[in-house]
Amino acid sequence: MDGIQITSRIDQCIYFEFNDLLNQFDAIIDSIMETDLYRHTVREALTEWCDLVDDHVRLTVEKAQEVTELHLLGEELFGTEV
Repeated sequence: MDGIQITSRIDQCIYFEFNDLLNQFDAIIDSIMETDLYRHTVREALTEWCDLVDDHVRLTVEKAQEVTELHLLGEELFGTEV
């Protein structure tokens, strides 16, 4: 499971304050502790969670880039900081 880099995704969730995804990860871990799950079920749940984190990070970064581009465009159009 080291291939899906769970700890780096947890760090990303903390950095971007994706508390809902951290809660979801916690629920996955709780279900592992409380029930007997097959390895493929655990792997699927964690892989899906990692994909969600990646999507959230990508969207957040894209949104930040759009804001920066709009800010730079405003400076270019008006010649001053907006």
